[in-house]
Amino acid sequence: MIAAELLDIARHAGIRDLEYFRTEKQLVWAIQRARGKAACFLSEGRMECMELECQWRRECLKLVAEWRR
Repeated sequence: MIAAELLDIARHAGIRDLEYFRTEKQLVWAIQRARGKAACFLSEGRMECMELECQWRRECLKLVAEWRR
């Protein structure tokens, strides 16, 4: 997802002070919390995720080296 798209989603979710989010992971977590969901994007439990309709599921389940998270 492009950063501009993610920022637009965050604005629509009612998140303010977007400049304080330094990573995509932090911003997605804020969006998930604003929507009343668990902040689970790229978390330890992501491989057990049962949220099939999550818009970040594909990206979240990609195998990524630990140092890149």
